[in-house]
Amino acid sequence: MKQSYLASGILAVIFAMSGQGAFAQTEQDVPVRFEMQQTDKGLVRLDTRTGIVSLCATKAEKLVCQPSLDGIMVYEDEITRLEAENDKMRQELRRISEALATLTEDASIAAIKPEAGLDLSIVKQQEEGWFGDEEEQKLEEALEFTENAMRRFFSVVEEMKDDFQKGENEQPAQ
Repeated sequence: MKQSYLASGILAVIFAMSGQGAFAQTEQDVPVRFEMQQTDKGLVRLDTRTGIVSLCATKAEKLVCQPSLDGIMVYEDEITRLEAENDKMRQELRRISEALATLTEDASIAAIKPEAGLDLSIVKQQEEGWFGDEEEQKLEEALEFTENAMRRFFSVVEEMKDDFQKGENEQPAQ
């Protein structure tokens, strides 16, 4: 508890020393993530994005930072929020999976034995043709164009073949 009061006091000093409050700034405006301030107990670190204050001390030649109780509560609240969100998403995924399984089963049954009153207009349309009338017309035009192009190509090949054979026959034997 004493550490929490100390951290709160240090936080107030840091805000008073800075020209602007860290919370008033957006993430793009903040040039660095952490601000450090020397104290008699070590360093106080302020996370400028979250506002969490940590007391840092050198232990075994490493800087070790311990977040304040308020900071720990922020992390715990975030974990609780994420767990609840995760549970909600899992339930939604389970609901969607069950709905998909039901739809798949219904589609399989309908494909084998249509039920009375089941609308199969899409299936009937596909039995008549793969596409609608406009698409069928476009496909027919494309096939006709391709057929004409192939006929022209093969007639040119035949003409070249005939010309080549005439050229061989006209050459004098040596």
